[in-house]
Amino acid sequence: MPPHRILIVEDEHAIGIALATAARRIGLLPELAPTAQAALQAAQSTSFDAVILDIGLPDLSGLEVLTRLRARDPRLPILIITAHATLDHAITAQKSGATLYLTKPLDLRQLETALQSLLHPQPDPATPSPTPPDSPHTANLIGSAPCLQPVFIGIARACTNPVPTLITGPTGSGKSLTARIIHAHRTPSGPLTILDSRQITSPDTLLHNLDSTPTHSTLLLDDIDLLPPPVQQTLATHLATPHPTLHLLATTRIDLTPTQPHATLQPELFYPFSASLLTLPPLSDRSSDIPALAAFFLALHNSQTVLTTPALLALQTYPWPGNIRELRHTLDYARGLSTHDRILLSHLLDRHQGKVTHLANETRLNRATLRQNLRRLGLHRDDPITDP
Repeated sequence: MPPHRILIVEDEHAIGIALATAARRIGLLPELAPTAQAALQAAQSTSFDAVILDIGLPDLSGLEVLTRLRARDPRLPILIITAHATLDHAITAQKSGATLYLTKPLDLRQLETALQSLLHPQPDPATPSPTPPDSPHTANLIGSAPCLQPVFIGIARACTNPVPTLITGPTGSGKSLTARIIHAHRTPSGPLTILDSRQITSPDTLLHNLDSTPTHSTLLLDDIDLLPPPVQQTLATHLATPHPTLHLLATTRIDLTPTQPHATLQPELFYPFSASLLTLPPLSDRSSDIPALAAFFLALHNSQTVLTTPALLALQTYPWPGNIRELRHTLDYARGLSTHDRILLSHLLDRHQGKVTHLANETRLNRATLRQNLRRLGLHRDDPITDP
């Protein structure tokens, strides 16, 4: 049997060579294309068994190339790679027909595994046919921190696959927002129904809500681990039968893995969700996203308010136990105190009565260490603070 031919569309020569080397190592015959036009011409003249496609090409977006390749051959396996993954990219790629989606820097072993799965796929009758991208939606996850990349990919897959999805993460990390994004990008998409698991006290109540949910809708169960055990068992039994017209989403604040189940969530209920498990990181793990998040929240009020450099740096060094929800409330409070459209560090510290001791207790920092950090943030220049 002749080797599989694979087209590698990558404008960075060194990366292209590395991809080709990885392909040869598993017995493939690679061909390099440094531009979108070269790739489209190659695909027109040669029959390929798979394509590795970079999004960031010099002459045309890789997503446009994906659409054209998919129009020519709906069954061609296509692996999307990108150095700057965003939620929109991941969803658009998935809905435009990307078979797989990886982010740079690439792990070559992971790449080899991906190529093997492209060329030797396992049958999956539950996977729907690719659908064209729909209109943009307002709900979005702000940020591009590396720890968000698996979340973007998981959201994109959940948008195009009706399997139950469980969203985990600490309080205030954006679980409900993630659920709304998944619902908004589903096709077809009916209404979104949100149920508080604490209000579902019996199996009959659960079954009534499941039966009354409209066709092609999304049902979100908040804090699914709080369902009583008999209700969890009933839901697990319900999920044993596929329901393609109902997309079930659930959230929980507890940490869950297949090897470390939680006592409050029965294993019979966890495993139906385990194929689509999204774990949102705490805000402290993505401090690089705080400038973009702060700008977004301030812009919601149609104001021109900006953060001074010391204030912004202070936001990035604070641990944020309440995560994004706490950040938003803090900015709303500081905006109300600000004058001349500038948020100073003193506005952020106002709830601590301007006292270093109060702030040190909340941030769990030594007072001397905190004073040094405040000086490095430039507090002595424009944001005075008093000591008790």
